[in-house]
Amino acid sequence: STQLKYAMKSKGIDYQLVPPYNHRANLAERAIQTFKNHLKSGLCTVHPDFPIAQWDRLLPQAELTLNLLRKARSNPNLSASAYLFGQYDYNRMPLAPPGTKLVAHNKETKRESWGTNGDIGYYVGPSPEHYRCIKAYFPRIRTVRDVDTVTFIPHVVPFPKVSIEDQLRQA
Repeated sequence: STQLKYAMKSKGIDYQLVPPYNHRANLAERAIQTFKNHLKSGLCTVHPDFPIAQWDRLLPQAELTLNLLRKARSNPNLSASAYLFGQYDYNRMPLAPPGTKLVAHNKETKRESWGTNGDIGYYVGPSPEHYRCIKAYFPRIRTVRDVDTVTFIPHVVPFPKVSIEDQLRQA
């Protein structure tokens, strides 16, 4: 707006306008696009049985892993996460692929005498408040629990195959 331009000029603030629909030049737009791509790639690897309506439960891990991968702007020798919160301790808070199917062990004191030894759930992120625990979503009871003993049941993500014809055509 004209008022904003005038206010910036009066305060000696230098500015430069970006053409409309040019998202590459706007740092905020670029950051949003990076996060969306990171989240979508995580959603593509969830177990096929994962209740996709629970996608929002995967947001904290997506934010964490993106900040672990990105460099801090003020100190490029550190990750953004390390710059803000200190070094990430993978022993204290283990990570797994988002939405991985798992069986969480039910403690002997908490289950009925003929109850099952484990419940089927899905990994949704680390549990920062509990040592070596993860957060798992359980569709049967529709809740997230902190669990410490799990067995992951990974699924195979199909990897694109290159045929001999494709290689010859490329050569």
